Amino acid sequence: MTTAQRKAIFGMCGQLGMNDDDRHALVLSVTGKESTKELTDRETEDVIRELKARLGGETVPPEKRNPKAYKPAVAGMMTTEQQSLAWRFMYRLCELDEKPMLHEDGTPVTPGERMAGAIRAILDNNMAKPGKEIFDRVHFDEGAKLIEGLKRYVRSAERKMKRREKS
Repeated sequence: MTTAQRKAIFGMCGQLGMNDDDRHALVLSVTGKESTKELTDRETEDVIRELKARLGGETVPPEKRNPKAYKPAVAGMMTTEQQSLAWRFMYRLCELDEKPMLHEDGTPVTPGERMAGAIRAILDNNMAKPGKEIFDRVHFDEGAKLIEGLKRYVRSAERKMKRREKS
């Protein structure tokens, strides 16, 4: 199985809202094997065909795919690796929330809005606004500081969760 095929399987399972157990059950029902690691090329194609059928044939056509999730790196600014790590910590923080953060009108606060808030709080940078350009004004050194701040937030949230589970 190629990396692209593995990504396709996991991506389509995500689109269908399938968790790990659901994915394993699908692979088992289509191929008789429990793991994607055990699949032959033909079995991999069978699983992908089944997922496409479940999606109604709707997958992103190759001409519309964007291979670069981030813009090219700008010297002296936050690297794509730093951006990826920052987002990973932000999504982990969102997972750890006991109850989701809400706006005054009751709509949930997006991870992008939370990232902009973290940039403002940790870096004292009032220029951060949610969107594709969220890291445009964050320098490399500030990116490292942001990541360390997000790490602290995640560790704190994990400790709070453990305390809640014990009581």
